[in-house]
This record gives sequence, C-alpha cells and structure tokens, in this order.
Amino acid sequence: MRILLVNKLYAPDVAGGAEITLANLAAGMLARGHTVRVATTTAASEASTEVVDGVEVTRLPLRNLYWHHDGVRRGPLQRLLWHARDRRNRAMGQALGRVIDDFRPDAVAFHNLAGFSAAAWEAAFARGVPTVQVLHDYYHLCPRSQLFRDGRNCKVPCNSCGVLRQGRSGASSRIDAVIGVSRAVLDAHLRQGVFAQVPVQRVVHNAWPLAGPAPGAAPGHGLTFGYIGALAEWKGVGRLLEAFARVARETGSPPMRLLLAGEGERGYEAALRARHAGADVEFLGRVPAADFYRRVDVCVVPSLWHDPLPSVVFEALLSGVPVLASRRGGIPEMVSHGGNGLLFDPDTEGALETGLRAFAAEPGGLAAWKQRARASAVPFGDMARVVAAHVEVCEAAAAERRA
Repeated sequence: MRILLVNKLYAPDVAGGAEITLANLAAGMLARGHTVRVATTTAASEASTEVVDGVEVTRLPLRNLYWHHDGVRRGPLQRLLWHARDRRNRAMGQALGRVIDDFRPDAVAFHNLAGFSAAAWEAAFARGVPTVQVLHDYYHLCPRSQLFRDGRNCKVPCNSCGVLRQGRSGASSRIDAVIGVSRAVLDAHLRQGVFAQVPVQRVVHNAWPLAGPAPGAAPGHGLTFGYIGALAEWKGVGRLLEAFARVARETGSPPMRLLLAGEGERGYEAALRARHAGADVEFLGRVPAADFYRRVDVCVVPSLWHDPLPSVVFEALLSGVPVLASRRGGIPEMVSHGGNGLLFDPDTEGALETGLRAFAAEPGGLAAWKQRARASAVPFGDMARVVAAHVEVCEAAAAERRA
C-alpha cells in the first residue's frame, strides 16, 4: 500500500511518545514493503521534503500565530487565538491536499493533528482517499488534548472545548476507521459521540523495541523509586513528592530515594526543587530513559489525568522495572495489580503512600517483581504486531471506501 502518515511533529522534532511510535510505524511499514510518506509541520517558511532514516518526510510551514514546538509559554489571549484558528485551519488543509495530490496514497493515517486541524480530514475527504484516525490523546475533544483543567479531570468537555470543537462529531463520522492506542482513549471519544459512527473501530496498544534488563539501583542506597516525564501538575509529580516525604520519614533504615527525570514549566519546577530537593530526592533533569531505568527499583506513574497509554509504563516493564501507577486512563490496560506492579486511586487519600509502603515493606521481593514485569511486557516489545495491525486497519478503511 501507499500510506500517508500525518502528525503534528516528526523527528528530529519530538514532543513525546506519539512521535517515537510514529517513527517506529513508518520504519516497520517500509520494512514490510509498503510505500510511506510522512506529512508534518515546521517552523520554516517554506515547505520541504527530506529523507529521515529512510522515510520520506514533507514538512509544511505552520500557518498559525506561532510554532507550537518552540517551548515558549504564550499568554491566554494568544493561546485562545491559536486554538481558534486550529479549529479549522484551511491553509493547512490546502497544503496537505497538495501533498495528497502528489503522493496519491491508498490510505491516509492521521495521528496527532494539532496545527493541521480538522481541515486535514477535509483534504482527504475531498479527494475520496480512505482515512484512518489514530487516537493518542484527547485533541478531538479538548484543544489542550488533556481533558484536565484546574486540577481536575473534565467529565465532559467544558464550554470552551465545546465551541472550539463544534462540528467535530459530525465530521468524524466520515472517517473510515479509528484506532485507539488504548480502550480508555477510544471509549472516551465514543461516549461524546465522536467517531461513534465510524465503521471500523480498533484498539492497538503501542509497542517499542524490547529493552535490555535493568540492573536496578546501586547497592547500599536502599529502595530507589523513580519518576520520568514532564514535571507537571496533571502528571501528579507534586503529590508524589509529598507522599514520598511522608513515607520516607516513617521508613527509616534502610533509606529510600526518589529520582525525578524530566523538566517542567520553569516556575513550577523551581518550586518543586526548592521544597523537596535533598539527600533522598534528586532532580536529574533530562536523561536517557535507559540510563534512568538502570538506576531505579520501582517506577512511579502518579498521573492525575486520564493518560491514554503512557509509554513510561511499558518502557519500565520492558526494562524489568515494576510500576506503581494511578488507576487512570489506559494504565490499567498495562499494569496488573499485584502482578507486574501496583495500582492506586489518586482520588483516595493515602493510596499512593500505601503503594510506596508496600514496596518498601518487601525489598527482598524485588527480584520476583522485576521478573514478572519483564514477562508481562512481551506484547509491548512486539513492533511487528503493531505495524501489522495498523496496516490491516488501513486495508479495512480502503475496503470500506470501496464498498
């Protein structure tokens, strides 16, 4: 097949796991003999096409107020205007239409569309090309892609989301196939009537190449918990630090440590460091994931938002590191309570502390935890499974269009 993959970013521009997943998909499709092109956005003023690791990539200038990957925090008015244009950015739809005309794909697989907007769908609809939408987050329900606001999860999209996503439900019904990277993220859309009429609906969990086993923390340091990811409120980092401080005071000897890898908004991160950095809490900044997992015994994923399928969970499991994680979003689809890790309800007071204490109470059992974690991760290291599933859905979308 000739498959066009559309995403807001592509290597070397990487915002998170979606871009890594997309690169793995593109490489896997090429290896299976398919012809692949990627369309993405760029801060440059002119369109360009290059080959990245064997994949042809067309970069289209973002026609909006600012480039969404420059790391600059804009004011509320600028963000509102950006999102208003991103509701239906005709200029980006026209630009993508020219790529479709040039490449003539058998199917277009849309991934994260921030910057492209729903106008990307219209470009494919107008040309009668079979379409697949892959859901990595909640962009089609919420401009911020999180359904999380003022420290709480949104049970339904708020008024501003309703305005900025007006008409999305009807437009989504013209898509031929939809893939959720977790059952949780797909069902969240279906409950709001978005993609509910799409004939082909699938759940395909992401996978990355199998990692090597993690040796764990250095001897003499006691139990080492670790967090890796954005230092942000919705990730639950603040609550983790508070819970760890309480449990560490109780535990005594052997000592416990908490390593935090990642960065956050400057003011928020500075406040966390000022309050919590010390002998038993170390902020590492950005570090390679493999290096991080080699230094920790347990990976903590304390998400407050309904994280669709956080790659940090299966990264840890692939590295043989058990996980202590929130019962949120797609996380329970990866973590078996008492098997490869422990789950807790972040809305229940003291639940995170209970999980920390449970691991601290049986440090001698870590070897068994690690063995179970590694064994459970096998499906998440099977890229061939993921590539085959995505190609099958593209073929099903094409069949729907022919029917």
